[in-house]
Amino acid sequence: MRARVDVESLGELGEIPYRKYSFSASKTSMQRKACLNKILSLGSAFSLLFGVAHLPVQAQANAPSPAQATAAFLPEFKREGYNPAVLHLQFTPLPEGRTTSSGGDAFLDMTLIPSSGTLEGVRVELTIKEFRNQLRNLYVQLSRQDSLQVDDPQSPSRQLYALLFESLTPIFQREKVSTLLIAADRGLQAVPFAALSDGQRYFGDRYAFSITPSLALTDLGTSGDPGQRRLALGASEFKGLAALPLVPQELDRIGPAANKDLFLNEEFTPDRFMEKAGESAYNQLHVATHAEFKPGGPDASQLHSGIGPISMGELANLRKQRQGVPLDLVVFSACRTALGDANAELGFSGLALQAGARSAVGTLWYVDDVVTSAYFVQMYHYLDQGIPKAEAMQMTRQAFVRNLVRLDGDRVLGVNDQPLLLNLTPSQQRRLRSGADNPFFWAGIELMGSPW
Repeated sequence: MRARVDVESLGELGEIPYRKYSFSASKTSMQRKACLNKILSLGSAFSLLFGVAHLPVQAQANAPSPAQATAAFLPEFKREGYNPAVLHLQFTPLPEGRTTSSGGDAFLDMTLIPSSGTLEGVRVELTIKEFRNQLRNLYVQLSRQDSLQVDDPQSPSRQLYALLFESLTPIFQREKVSTLLIAADRGLQAVPFAALSDGQRYFGDRYAFSITPSLALTDLGTSGDPGQRRLALGASEFKGLAALPLVPQELDRIGPAANKDLFLNEEFTPDRFMEKAGESAYNQLHVATHAEFKPGGPDASQLHSGIGPISMGELANLRKQRQGVPLDLVVFSACRTALGDANAELGFSGLALQAGARSAVGTLWYVDDVVTSAYFVQMYHYLDQGIPKAEAMQMTRQAFVRNLVRLDGDRVLGVNDQPLLLNLTPSQQRRLRSGADNPFFWAGIELMGSPW
């Protein structure tokens, strides 16, 4: 099934009023020093380098089945190699009418804050129009499920990777970075980082990462008691909207019933959503339904419950309800929930962060519902082993890249041939018959906020 990517909305890239600052790799502003001190003072965040208190022993994969014998290797979380860093990305446009000697009209300033505490700064020149065109072309390829032509250095995936990460790659390698918290300006938040390639591997395959619009919105401490409950709500039937027939299965299969409360269709009401999501007994919230963005700000955009819409603005009330006990993770398994329009700003995922959630998962484009359900079932398998969020999503991406998520009759099987979805209709089966390794299927699902 082909899904629509709104490439026209990308027209605002490069046209927003980016903040200006004087940047030098050898001189650090007081603001950045303060930011570093804040991060490093939260020792619990970088204590993850030496093992997270609630993580179990390293997740070990069983031997692959014959059907998976051709896979290079199974996704694996290597606890001893866990090494997070913060990467700040910011555009600095030149004054109107001015260009550099090579014709660039902006700089991209990149600041890496590794666990060692030694800041690394890199500045690259760019042409805003060319950047916008490359991003638009990448989205067109993704929307058509075309090959991203990663063997071609001139392909959009390779060009954007070279711009954003090529100069940083030696630093990543020297610092042995495994996980990145990427603080990106608004114009960069639409970049599908996971789909960028260095010609050998996709960024989302090589690194675990999350995106944040602001470090001020990001809780850098470790998550709380992992034994708390999961709240799962969803709707599969709607008036005037396409049905989502796999939602009941998705909610049923994202973790054991003993540690989850589930509300489906008419049980998923706006009042119940706000009441239950505000209860401190839950540390994870999973919502599987349609989402709709409209001009006019958060109140005009909405999630669809089983009986009617829920205003996007209602999410802001959760901060008051959960004062001091924030949700650790909010997942929106819906259409294009990571980004909104110019008025909705960061979409439901960004608003979840503003509402106090430590992390949120949303989608950058309209993703096939069969693959979305399979993705989240596989992701929760990893989360329930105590694997950090960004790594759980990285391992899920790796499962797709390596064709470990595959169709078997009327079933979708995941890593170690574990059933993810059952009893697919012939129409649903056809969507996966050619595989799901194309980045269209997995690169648009992004983690925002804390990566751990």
